[in-house]
Amino acid sequence: MGGACGRRNRVLAQVCAAPAILGLALTAAVPATAQTLPAQPPSAAASPPPGPCELHIWPATATHTTFQGWVHAGAVDGAQRGVKGYPDLHASALDTGQQVRLLATIDWRTAFSDPALVVVVHSAPTGAADDRARTSRLVTEGSSPCYREMIITSSIVESEVFSKQSVRILALRKRFDDAGSQPANFSSMSQAAILFSDADKTAADSSVRLDAAVQVAFVTAVGKFAVMQSFH
Repeated sequence: MGGACGRRNRVLAQVCAAPAILGLALTAAVPATAQTLPAQPPSAAASPPPGPCELHIWPATATHTTFQGWVHAGAVDGAQRGVKGYPDLHASALDTGQQVRLLATIDWRTAFSDPALVVVVHSAPTGAADDRARTSRLVTEGSSPCYREMIITSSIVESEVFSKQSVRILALRKRFDDAGSQPANFSSMSQAAILFSDADKTAADSSVRLDAAVQVAFVTAVGKFAVMQSFH
């Protein structure tokens, strides 16, 4: 005879069937093979942030003079050309080399409201025949899509009988917003008085002081232009 599970006792039969039922339940709960989830597509690479804007600055070829006196009036560069009656207005204090040095002292990042601005002051004038009509960048190799040019096209020391001596500049700003864009031009004149007191005139180093005053006026005039261009 079989064991106890072979007997036809209904109670024992139910007890003997319990392990088999449990085994079937466990087998059904565990899949035969592991399920592999489909791979997630890689997320799109984040676009790199745009590079900083560039500002390239060029000086004027020279600084000229104009003089309005009682008798002599209107001649450009009178003293430089040796014209009698025209005073030395110290235009040499703003030759190309001095302009480059002075342009490098200006806080251009604050003037253009861009703390990341890359500033390059070039050591010589552009040499272009007509910078305003030009539609291409002067600097192309390695330049940023955000690119600016500021060109001092003219620098003049002025003197008139009834007004203070001053420095007047004519400047051009060209803005290129991307590699293929046409430039947005803005040009204007700005002027700053040469602050040279009577004490400065009688000082032993009055010539040095006048050079310094002319240079300060140049920086002030350039700063005024920088403010004007920010609205255009």
